[in-house]
Amino acid sequence: MKYGVIPSNLVERLALWMGKVPVPMLDALFSILKSRSLMAGVRFGIFETLRHGPLTASEVAANCHLDAECTELLLRVLVIADYLEHQGNQYALSALSRKTMIAGAEHELFGYLMWNYSQWEMVSHLDEMLLTGRGIDFHETLTDADAWANYQRAMMEVARFSAPIVADRVPVKTGARRLLDIAGSHGLFGAAICRKHPPMKSTVLDLPVAIDHARELARAEKIDDVVEHRAADILVADYGSDNDVVLVANILHHFDEATNIDILRRAYDSLTAQGTLAIWEIEAPEKDSKPTQGDGAALYFRLTSNARCYHGSEYSRWLNRVGFTRVRAIRPTLSPGSVLVIGTRA
Repeated sequence: MKYGVIPSNLVERLALWMGKVPVPMLDALFSILKSRSLMAGVRFGIFETLRHGPLTASEVAANCHLDAECTELLLRVLVIADYLEHQGNQYALSALSRKTMIAGAEHELFGYLMWNYSQWEMVSHLDEMLLTGRGIDFHETLTDADAWANYQRAMMEVARFSAPIVADRVPVKTGARRLLDIAGSHGLFGAAICRKHPPMKSTVLDLPVAIDHARELARAEKIDDVVEHRAADILVADYGSDNDVVLVANILHHFDEATNIDILRRAYDSLTAQGTLAIWEIEAPEKDSKPTQGDGAALYFRLTSNARCYHGSEYSRWLNRVGFTRVRAIRPTLSPGSVLVIGTRA
């Protein structure tokens, strides 16, 4: 999907077509205003305040302990962004914000907006990376407990969209009992697979700094009956030897090729006969191909992890090299830009 300047009427469409719109200015300024307005709306509880019905700007400001004049300026921007509706002198949640911006919403993402404060700081290092070739590894540098909590909550919120898609497509042999979820944080992907194949249970390996938040999220998501957490560094941890499924979801883009092949080789050794390994990842475009939206993800992970996204063919090559058979890549229609790569231990 692409984002950009979108005309809202015929006159604006004509002006855009005639080249009379300063597109770079709008891209540069309004993108950051929209993002920060959403972040502030979550951080200061503006969306939650409007959960039970429309309020005036003054009422919102009073409930959130904010300046009334500036709050109204923000509310009007959120109307233009389609997250609020303007009703007379009152403001109300739009259908979009009711689905995404309040706790317990169908597709809640307010945790992701709080994580965006940390991402904002990371992206500010882009110029430095271009000059030096060095990004940052936020898994090593992120020390704030609240930021870790926001990060893990954000990843769980995003996972809710794709966990059922992955679970429907990962083959599990009859009688399977153990799933290893490498760096699985909240454990939602592994839990979705286990729910489809009882009595299988999942063990999540993740960094010690992540475990407490991950357990809390699993309890809140009501998946702790099929998910347990174990603190470990996945680069040196013992993966065991009796796993029927090993899941590696959204983690390999943090490492270089040699490290990833080592992870996959150790995962192979931990599987039982006919066990499945499943990689779920954001997919980078093939080298020398036409640029796509996947290039945005590739730039982001190069900046934030000092690594990169990979193409499905690269994951497939690694699995074949390690010894997996029946290797195949699946690109679900309802999850554009992602790839599921599956292999079987013979």
